[in-house]
Amino acid sequence: MGGAGGHMRHPHDLNEVESGKDVIALFRAIPAYLKSKEFKAGQSSSLKLDGSNNGLRLAYRDGRYQFTIDRGTKMDLDIQGVSADQLEDRFVGKTVVDPETGEETKRPHGMVASSLLLLNMMNEPLVERRDEMFEALKELGFLVEKDNRLIPDPTKYISIEYVERTTFDHPTDPNLGRANVIYYPYDFIAFHGVSEFFEMILKKTGAVVRQGPQPGPEDSGPGKPIPYNRAALDRLVEIVTPYAPEGFKVFAPISLKVAAAAGEDITDEGDEAAVNEAIKQLSANIEQALNTNISIRTSSTLPPTTKTLEGWLADPAFKNFNYKPDIKIKQIVNDEVRIRKVSPFHKDIHVALIKDQKSVSELVVDTEIGTDECDLSGKMYDCEKAVYGAIFLEAARILGNTVKESLIPMVEEFGPAVSHEGIVIDAGMPFGKKKTGHAFKITGEFIVDARGGAYAPSAEAAPALREEEEEFEIVDQDESNPPMAKVGLKTIAVVPGAFKPPHQGHADMVRKYASMADEVIVLISKPLKKGRYLPNGKEITSTDSLKIWNLLIGDLPNVSVEIASHASPLTAAYEYIGEDGPLEPGTKVILGCSEKGCDWKRWTGAEKYVKEGVELVSPRESAVEPTMRASGEPYSATDFRELLGDAQNNVVELEDFIGKGNVPALLDILGLGVEEPLEEMSAMGGGAVGGYSGPLASTSVERTPTKKKRKKKKNENIDMSLVNEVFELLIERGNIL
Repeated sequence: MGGAGGHMRHPHDLNEVESGKDVIALFRAIPAYLKSKEFKAGQSSSLKLDGSNNGLRLAYRDGRYQFTIDRGTKMDLDIQGVSADQLEDRFVGKTVVDPETGEETKRPHGMVASSLLLLNMMNEPLVERRDEMFEALKELGFLVEKDNRLIPDPTKYISIEYVERTTFDHPTDPNLGRANVIYYPYDFIAFHGVSEFFEMILKKTGAVVRQGPQPGPEDSGPGKPIPYNRAALDRLVEIVTPYAPEGFKVFAPISLKVAAAAGEDITDEGDEAAVNEAIKQLSANIEQALNTNISIRTSSTLPPTTKTLEGWLADPAFKNFNYKPDIKIKQIVNDEVRIRKVSPFHKDIHVALIKDQKSVSELVVDTEIGTDECDLSGKMYDCEKAVYGAIFLEAARILGNTVKESLIPMVEEFGPAVSHEGIVIDAGMPFGKKKTGHAFKITGEFIVDARGGAYAPSAEAAPALREEEEEFEIVDQDESNPPMAKVGLKTIAVVPGAFKPPHQGHADMVRKYASMADEVIVLISKPLKKGRYLPNGKEITSTDSLKIWNLLIGDLPNVSVEIASHASPLTAAYEYIGEDGPLEPGTKVILGCSEKGCDWKRWTGAEKYVKEGVELVSPRESAVEPTMRASGEPYSATDFRELLGDAQNNVVELEDFIGKGNVPALLDILGLGVEEPLEEMSAMGGGAVGGYSGPLASTSVERTPTKKKRKKKKNENIDMSLVNEVFELLIERGNIL
């Protein structure tokens, strides 16, 4: 589903699917499911759409009920709900500098405009048709009566798809346009259903920051779809439709019906005999698909092992397993062998073993393959995981295509289901002696090729390239929508530095990149010759910096902080983005830097070190504006260290660097704990989301902040171009590893 909904499960992702036999049982149960009253009533399945997925939650703010945006993160704004006037704070725009004129232009984040339109569509009828809205919202569980009051449930949210076509490049019909990959005849908004956020806990403090049920051991993402009153949602959609953006159609969940043949509608839906005949044909098609022969080369010296799809899945040794940990595979690029860590369910493994017929012993780095033969006895060595992962994907592809060909959306203009990314079946579908505990998607070709299938509504539409995220989730047009990034490609920002210690200036830079990229990697370098010391002589270690980073940005789920093995931040970054680094071909990479003082110039020549297939976003275009201190001065790690020399008298200024309420935790990390309480702390005023949660002194004593004068350094703004030239020369000569 993407967006606030998190990762939508494939059949083999379901907790109840414990083996290959369960996959067989699941697909064999679908024909009977199509005869159920829930499916016929359009209450338990829907078309998977290809736009921007959003989570809308009801809140009581500023003396009124209102819908807010909630992306399901641990960020303060999401937890309280992002109102219309906070959208630009939540989705930070991009300042672009014209390379010729130097003129700065502020480009808003793509989520701002669409989110505002959705909020207006939901909030205006809350005023004008209050009683009708409240009745529907109570039936859906968004409003709960408590102590004679209507209280919004903070755990419930509406999953909604926003599709605004921006590209009109269909080869035969100029009226068809797309937002991502699928072509549609018009712009529209579609309600997926009701979902519930899981409980969220800060790792640093253990504090519960988001209410909700606890996720199960195999749950992923911020929440999951839950059962709801479909009739109440239909009424809600009917009420808000007149308030939709001009030119947009609005749909309740787009239900499905049985097709007479592949992609063909049954003209008389009341013809039960025709429907039953189509379902009978689907059963036969599933059996035919299960009889497909699949060959796997378990050895580089022996002939391939060939079994039917059912033969592979029904093998007693064929067990399901977790995505993690990753396994190592070998790939040859430009006559060089490269080692990558990927999920056993990665599409590259499927392509290598199923399509290209590569030997698993040649592909997978597994010390257990001692005799060149991969053991498929259920011991679950890495090579065996690769084989089973590839077959699980092949089963989802072949069987998924078969099911999609037998279904068609209720919205006629959208064409057959096989033309779309997939279909969604709600939790509760019986199969064998089990029931599905989560909603799941059937994507067919899309699970291994994001260009798979035809494109609605014409099968002649040319496929548009789009890559998948790890674990097959298609990227929605949401967080990864800065001007410099094409929608659909995974973007990773790498922010290196010594960070001795990190401070709010660093943290704000990372927050900006966290809103621009899918993932941010902070690399802490380890200076070897000249460390960074506090006035009392204590060295600030990389471990100290790591702990402080967790204090500053512990609420950002898409940020990881690592300690690099290199003394130079540039070397650490170049290794990460280089040939032996973890980035996969198709990834876009941003190298963190500031706009101030042409800081981006330190990445001059960085393109030489980027792994083949990885695209470097222009450092000049991706540089972010630095955050200044409350005093108007720039943040400085040197100033920060000097203030720590007299922490007792500099608490107010230290909070400027570390965040309100976080000073005690900072001092604890650095071993500077004081016996008496820090008088300037207003502990009960609340600190950063990831802040210290221990008992703090609460006092209203005011004190004028003091600042020690220090001698101004002459070379604080260094011309980095010379440094880069020397650095590149050292690398070329092999003096820097």
